[in-house]
Amino acid sequence: MQRVVLELKILHKSLEATIEEGLTQTAAYADQCGAQEAHLIVFDRRPGRSWEEKIFHRTETLGGRTIGVWGM
Repeated sequence: MQRVVLELKILHKSLEATIEEGLTQTAAYADQCGAQEAHLIVFDRRPGRSWEEKIFHRTETLGGRTIGVWGM
């Protein structure tokens, strides 16, 4: 069985603050359930932002765990 954690966040503060909080939660959930993969998805609902500004992917590491971070 493959276990994957997907944590969803709506951007309320700055992007970096939202990602920082989300990474901590995502890593904790992944450790709790023994997930092999973990991803954090941040939804940017700010008006006037183009899709080019909202969409991104990067990889972060927290506590030895690699977490994919996706912007939408």
